[in-house]
Amino acid sequence: MLTYNLTNIGSDSLYEYLYKCIKKDIVLGNIKPGERLPSKRPFSKNLGVSIITVENA
Repeated sequence: MLTYNLTNIGSDSLYEYLYKCIKKDIVLGNIKPGERLPSKRPFSKNLGVSIITVENA
């Protein structure tokens, strides 16, 4: 499952930072074309954020 460090996000909001992390993984090829992202509930629980934050990202 995808894991990101959300402690040092700078001036970005939490969902913006998460969005940028996911986008970066796609651009770098860490997330392959056609690969599915984790479902929002387990992903939010794994990251320790709300489901709304994951949905917004």
